[in-house]
Amino acid sequence: MHSLLDISSLSQHDIATIFEYAASYQKKKRDDILQGKDLVIAFFESSTRTRSSFDLAVRRLGGNTIYFDSQGSSIAKGESFIDTIHTLNQYDVHGWIIRHGYAYAPQILQQETQSIVINAGDGSHQHPTQALLDAYTLYSKWGSIDGKKIMIVGDVMHSRVARSNIQLLSMLGAKVFVSGPGTLLPRNLPNITIVPTIHDAIHEMDAIIMLRIQIERMKSGLIPSKREYTRYFSINEKMIAKHKELLVLHPGPANYGLELSMECMSYKNVLIREQVKNGLYIRMAVLKHCFS
Repeated sequence: MHSLLDISSLSQHDIATIFEYAASYQKKKRDDILQGKDLVIAFFESSTRTRSSFDLAVRRLGGNTIYFDSQGSSIAKGESFIDTIHTLNQYDVHGWIIRHGYAYAPQILQQETQSIVINAGDGSHQHPTQALLDAYTLYSKWGSIDGKKIMIVGDVMHSRVARSNIQLLSMLGAKVFVSGPGTLLPRNLPNITIVPTIHDAIHEMDAIIMLRIQIERMKSGLIPSKREYTRYFSINEKMIAKHKELLVLHPGPANYGLELSMECMSYKNVLIREQVKNGLYIRMAVLKHCFS
């Protein structure tokens, strides 16, 4: 049994095994691998897809969930993060699924518990299960990611999804490109090709992962305007229709009219809803991997 704190926690063999488990759970919807086990779902940030899919994944595998919401807990009264960990540890829980606004919170948690810890997103650092479900969605279409050209577009600098995807897709042999406003791109991206705008390379890509733009980036001046962003870094229906072999992903929730137009959702090569479905199977697979 082992934790999943970040993508570097995984080997090539681990990834292949998780994909195999996910494929099996698409057919076999339930299992008893977590029978008799209690897991804390501790979310210190808002979430719909990740939280609900992890909760359902634990239940489908026969486990029980203890849902912790920081907004309605003693943290709102001033209890510290460490005190919360020690309080819930007294229940002899078997695992933690944690999302936190601060980077490396899962690593801090791991130092304070003997239970398995699964990172459901920490600050701008990592989101390993999102990267796994993104890669699995592409793998399900292609059979292999090796040699594929994949571009990640948007706020790469502040995105835990981008960091995890860059690392995982590179491990799987993909050629990774990034594109976005210069103010939202990290300076040090070894072995990653930077593309000035989405239009400069869309015709070469096998897939594009659009990132969610936080509106506050515009207010802070990191993005000049919505109009300029959509002109250079957005996908619309015309582009989707022209590049029919291009697969388009988005971690959600999407800002329609900013990252992509609503009309794109009707195209079969836009896999956003398929990502949501695969999120359940991948999180069931990750749980099986961690508790086996």
